Amino acid sequence: MRFSTIAPARLGLLAGLALAFACSRSAPAAAPSPQGEALPKLVTEVAFPNLKFDRPVVLAYPKDGSNLLFVVEQHTARIFSFPNQEHTDDLALFLELPREIGRDNEEGLLGLAFHPNFAENGQFFVYYSARNPRRSVVSRFTVSEGDPTKADPNSEVVIWESAPDPYGNHNGGHIDFGPDGFLYITLGDSGAADDPLRTGQDPTDWFGSILRIDVDHPEGGKPYGIPADNPAKRDPKFSHWAPEVFAIGLRNVWKFSFDRESGDLWAGDVGQNKWEEVVKVVNAGNYGWNVYEGFHPFQLRGNRVERSSPPLPPIVEYPHPEVPASQRRGRDDVGKSITGGYVYRGDRLPELRGYYVYGDFETGRIWGVKVDDQDQVIATGELIDLSSPRQPKLNISAFGEDPEGNLYILAFDGRIHRFRPAP
Repeated sequence: MRFSTIAPARLGLLAGLALAFACSRSAPAAAPSPQGEALPKLVTEVAFPNLKFDRPVVLAYPKDGSNLLFVVEQHTARIFSFPNQEHTDDLALFLELPREIGRDNEEGLLGLAFHPNFAENGQFFVYYSARNPRRSVVSRFTVSEGDPTKADPNSEVVIWESAPDPYGNHNGGHIDFGPDGFLYITLGDSGAADDPLRTGQDPTDWFGSILRIDVDHPEGGKPYGIPADNPAKRDPKFSHWAPEVFAIGLRNVWKFSFDRESGDLWAGDVGQNKWEEVVKVVNAGNYGWNVYEGFHPFQLRGNRVERSSPPLPPIVEYPHPEVPASQRRGRDDVGKSITGGYVYRGDRLPELRGYYVYGDFETGRIWGVKVDDQDQVIATGELIDLSSPRQPKLNISAFGEDPEGNLYILAFDGRIHRFRPAP
């Protein structure tokens, strides 16, 4: 962010495309906005008018039948729960982190994921920025034995810690369990500009990557294990990769999500100078940073392509305002900092089903994109009209789902928003 399972079989198809793509990496021949089928026209509204939060960055829920939603506040380091009812004012403190966290720049309490068997084991995981030294931490907590509606603040077990990070941005920070039962973790390229540590194309470290670990089967003296089909374990050509690394070439994946129907992993990767991008992440995928930004070469002295995994193209990109009109390929829907969303699978808006919905933190624009079985874009464009006086501009910090697949928007106005059809 700028304040400012995944089957190896799919990799064969995409890797073949990547060999040619790594040489040309050209943008689509046609401008991608809008095209294909007509997109639904939507507006946003406040979903829970009696609730307000301080810098909400996660909305999540456990698969326990409770119908509770949970919201993470970035800088207060608190997690709240509430019933999934429109007019509720029943807001309960679930956890306040028992230790001081980093709050510089993009730091804070950034991630929350409930164990798939939360109903039985009461386990959940958080991602936060730690201090002295500055680093990222994933910890496991459990609910209180005396009151399972509250977390036990003394139950923390540190599961994973990053190497010391010299900068306070590009923290990644999103965690979630995939349909394979493993925990996925995002970590940015270590921060600052121009990837100064050259981590983007270095699979031997964790920065600039998505990690995947097994929290249920620890091994090797660590509190987690390595899935058997992680790149370094499954193929000798990836043997130099860090065992935890699942995918590389990512500048700062602030948010990712799994399509609840297909299991596909979608992510929004925040760009630097000119381009924001949406990617579909596969096992051992390389998404180009620091040699590409979107579809475009990114020139840095000393950067190089990781040869074991040729760079894969994004699904779609959009430009920064600084990009000259002649290079935008007909797009005027500019932004500055992508917030990844979800493939919509709910029932409230049937015309939105199958679209990956994502937004921009700085401009408040919200788009949808739909792809075919070969990941070719068949429809894309904006979903809301920011020129309407009825439509507020939101600083979109996150999207979230409820158990029925309904989609919500978290913003730094402190509210949780949702979509409805435009009048």
